[in-house]
Amino acid sequence: MDSLVLQSTKSYGTMVRVAVVGCAHGMLDDIYATVQFINEMDPSNPVQLLLCCGDFECMRNTRDLETLACPPKYREMHSFHQYYKGEKTVPVLTIFIGGNHEASNYLHELHYGGWVAPNMFYLGQAGCVNVGGLRIAGLSGIYKHQDYTAGRYEREPYDQGTMRSTYHVRELEVFQLSHLQQREKERVQVFLSHDWPRGIEQYGDLQTLLRKKPFFRDEIQANALGSPAGELLLYQLRPAHWFAAHLHVKFAAVVRHQHTATPMEDTEETAATAGGDEAAASAAGPSPPAEPEMTKFLALDKCLPRREFLQVLEIPTTTNESTGEVEEAGQKKPLKIMFDLEWLAILRATHHLASSERYAPRVPQEDMVLEEQDIAWVRERLDEFVKDKGLDKAPGEWVSDFVKTAPGYGEEGTWTAAPTVGNPQTDLLLELLKLPHIITTPYSGAAQVPVEDPNAIDLDDEEDEEDDDAGKREETVDAQAAVADPNELDIDL
Repeated sequence: MDSLVLQSTKSYGTMVRVAVVGCAHGMLDDIYATVQFINEMDPSNPVQLLLCCGDFECMRNTRDLETLACPPKYREMHSFHQYYKGEKTVPVLTIFIGGNHEASNYLHELHYGGWVAPNMFYLGQAGCVNVGGLRIAGLSGIYKHQDYTAGRYEREPYDQGTMRSTYHVRELEVFQLSHLQQREKERVQVFLSHDWPRGIEQYGDLQTLLRKKPFFRDEIQANALGSPAGELLLYQLRPAHWFAAHLHVKFAAVVRHQHTATPMEDTEETAATAGGDEAAASAAGPSPPAEPEMTKFLALDKCLPRREFLQVLEIPTTTNESTGEVEEAGQKKPLKIMFDLEWLAILRATHHLASSERYAPRVPQEDMVLEEQDIAWVRERLDEFVKDKGLDKAPGEWVSDFVKTAPGYGEEGTWTAAPTVGNPQTDLLLELLKLPHIITTPYSGAAQVPVEDPNAIDLDDEEDEEDDDAGKREETVDAQAAVADPNELDIDL
């Protein structure tokens, strides 16, 4: 386990033991084996939560694989489909955000978050939840100024352009996240992003970073390394921890926040990427918390041998509420995904700003004000909704469960040919908030019904599919022989 970086601190008060991963690139078996190794070293204090900072690659089948933004000969199914189908069990609650190498069609169905497999939770294009007493927020994708103010116009079938623009960060999502901590004063303890906040390298060991990645120098000198949208959120939210990935290097930094204008405000006029940065500035929300805070930033490498891709730490909760852990037969009960009521209120208040058009209206230039009655409406509606639906959920728990909506890899021949559209988890969330679909689509359910008579399948077509699969496998072998590490490709697309 040369790739493991382990940090263990002595527990005090209420702590949640968390493992953080950089780019997963589909290597779930290796990641969970590493977590198991850690737990065997300290069986009395197991990892309770796994966080992944993008490039998760949750491909269910070959249709999903075709939406992965990389050269076709480098696409691999990996093992997610086995967890999706239930052949393997996810051993620890896993929360992830999207990066720039994802099953874009599947994640679009769950735009607001949801379960991609049992015990495996996608935080959404932007999102905030409470887990074990920790307030966890995140932003999926990477920043590209040309798409920052666009709507969510991408739809299947993707072309080479939309396959990439679909994972580019949008102004609306940053605007929404910037309004956290307005009504609910509880601090965001953990923030997840794929790319780094712009300028974060100035708060860590810059010289060591440049020795590892000398080609970063020009971007750093131009103040163009990282995301200006992430930079805005870093100074706006001031989370206790910020975890990121994307650049395939471990890097730590500490930001001590002051009562001054943010670097986003100070450097806006001189930034190299002026067009997009001006757009990012417009998403600013309400004033940050009054007291000075400190953010511990950590970026991690990708999951490969002898790479620093995983770190374990214990994060203290800041509330007196239960962490969701219950002792059962001497063991802690698994954590639950709990709604963040303020985030639901933000989604409800900003839903009308969403657009499925490429050229979308800009977000408001003035701050949005949430009222206490907005939070109260969400709280009452959630209680009413769970009761009316007869859902077996704890108070405040995420209302949906995992739903298998498409065949897993190897199951395509036993399902109807018509692909599904939408996801029932998204339908349920929008129904909870009494909101219409705008950038998502209601679930069709067409592909849920298995073929009753497998003998009716055209055997000639099946043989042709097997020949195609064999050809794809040969291409993969050839690619692996030619390129030792295909994951190094296109990290900035």
